[in-house]
Amino acid sequence: MTRHVVGAVEEFEQGSGRAVEVDGLPIAIFNVEGEFHAISNRCVHKGGPLGKGVLHSDLPSIDEDRKSVHCPWHFWEFDLESGRSVVDDRVGLRTFDVSVDGDQVVVDL
Repeated sequence: MTRHVVGAVEEFEQGSGRAVEVDGLPIAIFNVEGEFHAISNRCVHKGGPLGKGVLHSDLPSIDEDRKSVHCPWHFWEFDLESGRSVVDDRVGLRTFDVSVDGDQVVVDL
């Protein structure tokens, strides 16, 4: 496993996503109330940029605690922790270990 610094914590706005590339892999990093999540930046449906997606917590919902992102192109929803589709758990995205080291966000590959 290799650790990759992807930016300073302050670069990842609370409640939003940001796309980065690590060793040629497109990765979306999300800051959800100070907790970081990393998933593939390409939706499995049509390749939509998930880093520009809408976090579930920003939408009115009966499940306000769900940590997921909706693809900005066709609104497919993926759990940020497992990468699985919320609608069909047979479909999913690759997830990555992400942590904070001092003031840096680090992704492990």
